[in-house]
Amino acid sequence: METDKEAFTADHVISCTGNFARRTGAMVGLDIPVIPVEHQYVVTEPHPDILERKKQGLPEMGVLRESDSAWYMREEAGGLILGPYEVGAPVCYVDGPSDDSEYELFQEELDRLMPHIETAMARVPAFAEVGIKKVYNGAIAYTPDGNPIVGPAPGLKNFWLNEGHSFGITAAGGAGWQLAEWIVDGEPTVDLAGVDPRRFGPYATEGYLIAKNEEAYANVFTMHYPDEERSAARPLKTAPVYERLKALGGVFGSVYGWERANWYTPEGYALDESELGVGADVITAHNHAPPLDDGRIVEKWSFRRSNYFEHVGNEVKHVHEKVGILDMTPFAKMEVSGPGAREFLDSIFANAVPKKRGRIALCHLLGGQGGVRAEFTLYEWAPGRFYLVSGAGLEAHDHDLLARLAPTDGSVTLKPLTMEMGVLVIAGPKSRDLLKKLTRTPLENADFGWLTGRPISIGSASAHALRVNFVGELGWELHHPIAMQPYIFDQLMEAGAEFDIKPFGIRAMGAMALEKSYRAMQREMSIEYTAYRSGLDRFVKPKKDFIGKEALLSKKEAGLSAVFSTLVVDGVTDCDARGSEAIYDADGKLAGRATQGGFGWRIGKSIALAMLSPAYATPGTKLKIRILGELFDATVVEESPFDPDNEALRA
Repeated sequence: METDKEAFTADHVISCTGNFARRTGAMVGLDIPVIPVEHQYVVTEPHPDILERKKQGLPEMGVLRESDSAWYMREEAGGLILGPYEVGAPVCYVDGPSDDSEYELFQEELDRLMPHIETAMARVPAFAEVGIKKVYNGAIAYTPDGNPIVGPAPGLKNFWLNEGHSFGITAAGGAGWQLAEWIVDGEPTVDLAGVDPRRFGPYATEGYLIAKNEEAYANVFTMHYPDEERSAARPLKTAPVYERLKALGGVFGSVYGWERANWYTPEGYALDESELGVGADVITAHNHAPPLDDGRIVEKWSFRRSNYFEHVGNEVKHVHEKVGILDMTPFAKMEVSGPGAREFLDSIFANAVPKKRGRIALCHLLGGQGGVRAEFTLYEWAPGRFYLVSGAGLEAHDHDLLARLAPTDGSVTLKPLTMEMGVLVIAGPKSRDLLKKLTRTPLENADFGWLTGRPISIGSASAHALRVNFVGELGWELHHPIAMQPYIFDQLMEAGAEFDIKPFGIRAMGAMALEKSYRAMQREMSIEYTAYRSGLDRFVKPKKDFIGKEALLSKKEAGLSAVFSTLVVDGVTDCDARGSEAIYDADGKLAGRATQGGFGWRIGKSIALAMLSPAYATPGTKLKIRILGELFDATVVEESPFDPDNEALRA
């Protein structure tokens, strides 16, 4: 590295350059997703009462946060600081500050501040009793989701990022601690998925960052609901069937820049305005998604069961009784090929690569301490060519892991396929009958068993049909050239009319996955949990070598501190576990915590997946779980409360 003083040689470089992040990244070919936003704050003259407190030796007053009006207030030099997060604050330094920039301030914009000043005067009368000393307007680094960028730079060896810290020194200790572990030990001890640089991809270009960073700033102090979907820079990436799904009532969310239908509204459905009102003194609070193109508001956000609850339930019931279709094009997809491909994959995954072509395996890439770093569906779709599929939001992360591990001798080739391949899922007891109308490929169990895949024709189009899904019903994932998707979708919808085919969304898929006790990354699978703690025993082959094997077996022998479990929750009427809820035994002792939850429509019960101390993990154990402040009875049950023998999948 060369500086204006001298040249340095370093084994590792950490970029922590604040508002200069994009200029720093450009030096090494990185497009770092950080652009600052103008942040204003107001400093008042001293207040007599605050000065008197200081004279008496009383401690500094606590920081006040007012979420409804989007500001914080704290004591400063005998006066007060008001820090608003206003709508309309623009980005700055898009190309980075100038070389001579230092402690630079911008012209204040009082019009943007006035609504916040007025609510501050009403909430804190003392604020209205002193004059304004100074209004500051300076740059504060932001990212599209408001979280910092901490971790390895994708595509570069030994180059690390510690950028985008909108809350400054607050994260300094933790970020430095985890980066040090990552550099020295090869991985952190805390799952940093929420700040990993690889949570964004090439779609996060300058225009995207401008729109999303301004949105992130404006939403710092808004109420954040579990189902919140922000609207800036959307739709950005859409599957070819997007408009078709939209016309069928799709209500979309976004992941990794992709639009995905979360659920479907009945025709003409809309919420009444009375359900959406907020108080007159509220500046930023909102509890619903933006209107659709025709002005209808169809989704209300809540910590409890919301208006879409019954509609998601109807989608689940329809898939269970008939047949549904789901767009999963955003899946991350990669081909690994070459003479060394099989050996490479077998050396890194805990599961064995199937020896017979056409077999499907669920494979986990572990960390050095036995935790789960990534999960892939693996299918050899041609001799020596392996097709790997992983979660939509994990594309940059998972593909970067593979690239870092791949041999450099030319024996293995990695080819990203996400933008080339579309995916449509058909699921339900009528899915075989539907597919039979469109292909000559035999589809009975003797010819096309569960966990197998093969190339098929669908009408005049081609696809690879994988007999696997995340909902626990008979069905196939149809992976196809993305340009053929509209044709394939129309063929499926036309042929499926006699079976009453209907689309279903991500939320219905998630509800069905819960009933099967299916694990999810960053929920039940994490670098913080060993694969055995996550209950992945059947996907671990200890007789072969793989990354993290020694630590995994050692920790199993020492005894697991917690294990993956499934619980049914009794007595709930309008809420379900969502993750992180505390679970107690009959004596009030902490037994574990939920990782996620929801309602199981096929079994008619509320479900929570959890990590429990082994002493409480036996099926039949009675526990209690605290959901939104209320204790509910919960019972540990066997894994997969719906169809534990997989009869539907094998039908």
